[in-house]
Order: sequence, then structure tokens, then C-alpha cells
Amino acid sequence: MKALQFEYSFPRYAYTRVAGRMNPKAFYGPKSCIAYVDIPEPKLRGPRWVKLRSVLSGFCGTDLGTITLHTSTTTTPFTSFPFIFGHENYSLVHEVGSQVEGIKPDERVTVIPPPGCEVREIEPPCGPCSRGNTSVCENFAEGNLSEGTNIGFCRDTGGGWSKYYLAHDSQVVRIPDSLTDWQAVTLEPLAVALHSVMRAMPEEGQNVLVIGCGVQGLSVIASIRALGITCHITGVEPAELNAEKAKEKGADIVINPRLEDIYERTVEITGARLYKPLLEKRICMGGYERIYDCVGSTETLSDSFRLAAGEGIVSQIGIQATQKMDWTPVWMKGLRVIGNLGYGIENFEGKKMHTFELAMELTRRGKVDTQDLVTHVFKLDEYKKAIEVNMNKEKYKAIKTVFDLREL
Repeated sequence: MKALQFEYSFPRYAYTRVAGRMNPKAFYGPKSCIAYVDIPEPKLRGPRWVKLRSVLSGFCGTDLGTITLHTSTTTTPFTSFPFIFGHENYSLVHEVGSQVEGIKPDERVTVIPPPGCEVREIEPPCGPCSRGNTSVCENFAEGNLSEGTNIGFCRDTGGGWSKYYLAHDSQVVRIPDSLTDWQAVTLEPLAVALHSVMRAMPEEGQNVLVIGCGVQGLSVIASIRALGITCHITGVEPAELNAEKAKEKGADIVINPRLEDIYERTVEITGARLYKPLLEKRICMGGYERIYDCVGSTETLSDSFRLAAGEGIVSQIGIQATQKMDWTPVWMKGLRVIGNLGYGIENFEGKKMHTFELAMELTRRGKVDTQDLVTHVFKLDEYKKAIEVNMNKEKYKAIKTVFDLREL
């Protein structure tokens, strides 16, 4: 079967790191770490495993960061090579193991990507897994499965950027008939945003800042509004299309950082006071009580700390390889910084449910809908164009891109 595979080797990695700076096409050229390959179809790994037929699979910022070698190498001990991309998936059940219950062939499903302790047959489970928060499992490099934090980054499972891939039955979630295919494929990024909001829930009347209105930022804004929270939301986004979409999803104001001074605008919006240290960047006293950084660069994290109100919460959702960081504002303001990865168990209307269930419920009720974020659809053999578009989203007016694998 055809698949889009990432194979690490030091010569390829070193060449692409250097060549990609001069010509971005090197990131997906013949000497890069990514290749469109023919590989055997996967076989069930055991009685509780499911073989899935890819239908739609999203192209995530994490995928792009991996392809362009822009992410931190800290995660490499928890990744096994070669792996097949694709953790944002809408699929059909193709085959089930002998002990799988409640899942039948041809059912519409999505997958909770992290292969935690139950998938790896580790007993007793680690602390996070025992609480249902498998995204931060402590055993991603242990057990009877190769290293991997997600389907799509583990060589034993494969991923959605291929005709077939594998999942444990504990990861498979049935899609209700009321949800469209496009709602199904955007459930995973919506769940990430929902989980981030639930962990740093804004309070009524607070000032909220969302830095970066790509898929995650837009989903954060939509999630806050879907949960019925009356707060003032400011977005930060230079791309015109994304800025307009942020307003559609519920942002009150969107700042264009290319045209406006985000610090001066913060003073206007929140009533904060602005100060200039001797050698460092400006800093606000007062500001935003909740900040969701959906970029995660050195610059945006620094701004987050400096724009936050005292005892505020900075939720780090986006992630890039950061460099020198001044943590003085975190100490001086008594900030809480929350790292957000994936999904977990949420408390909603007096019930405990997984974030994927909450995302589906809010979508079913019409409180949130992220299918309109899909702007570009590619066939898998068009992967070079898909990468080009994702590297230049503003140029191509792209928000969410998806691979359509129905004809593969």
C-alpha cells in the first residue's frame, strides 16, 4: 500500500537542515526524511486491535514541524522510526480482533491517538493513565509497543497518511450519524483546544488573549464560546483570512501584530499599565487573566508572560524549539504556566467524559462547528503541494488542510 513515511537518518537529517534554509523544497525532496513509499499492509497486533481504513486525515502543525525539522529533538526518545504520519483521522473499521467488542467492520470512527498504558499492556498504569489522561502517559517508550506518543509517530501502528493503519480498541471512538465526515476529521484538533480551555477555564468578565489564530487558536475561541463563557476575547493574528474567521468564531477584537503594537493595544483593551525595563522588553502590570499561546515560539511565550495579569494563567498549546527565555515575569507576577498536550477526562454538566465525547456532544448540539476551517483537500500523492501550502498558509489562504484517501 502507499504511505507517506518519515525515516530518520543522520545524513538525511543533516543535509535537510542545511539545504532547507536555502531552498524549502529540500524538506520534501529526494534527500529529505520524508518519502512516498510502498509498504505491506499492517496486520492485527493482537485480539484487541483494530485495522482501520483511512478516509480523511488532517495535516497538523506538528506534522509540518517534523517535516521541516523545526521541532525540539527532546521528543526523539519517544518516537520510533520509520513512522507514517496521520493522527487526525476519520476512518472506517476494516477488521477487528477476536476480543474486540462493540466495534464492527464498516463503522465510522475516529481514534484517540496516544497509545498509553492500556495499549502497551502495562500494569499498573501510570498516574496520568489511571486518571484517563493518556496524552501525558509516562510510558511512551515502554511496554510491548515501539516508542511513540501518538498514532502517526509510532512505527508499529502506522498512521492516517496511508490506506490502512492500526489502533487498540480502547482508542477507537464511533462517530454518530449526526456528524459529517468533515466534522469527524476535525474532532482531534477541536478536542485539543477544548482540553486546553477546560484546564484554564476563563471566568465571567475576564480578559482573554489567544495568540495565533490558526486551527488551534480558532478552535480555542470556538470552544470558549461553545461553553457559554461571557468573557472578552482578543486574538493576535496577521493573516487576514484567519483574523476574519477568529471574529466569526467569537473573538471581540483581533490585533494584527504587523500593523499594531500589541503592548499598547493591551493597555487600551485591559487598562493595564506599561513599563520599560532597562534592557529587556516592555512589561504590563495588569493585562489578560487568561492567555492561550497557540504558537509557542520564544517571542510569543515571552509576550505571554509580559502581557499576563498578576496571578494569570498562560496556557501553552503551540510548541516550537525555544531559545533564551526570561522567566522573571512568571516569578514576579505569580503566573501559572500550563502545558497542554492532547485530551483527557473532563467534568461537564456534572458528568465525567473524555474530551472527544465532549467535542462530539458540543458539535451535535450546534454549539461548535470546525468543519469550515478545512480550506484545502489533497490526494496523498499530492503531498509535495500539501507541504508547500502548509509552509505558506497565508499565501495560499489556507487554514486546515486534509488528505482525502478514499480513492487510495
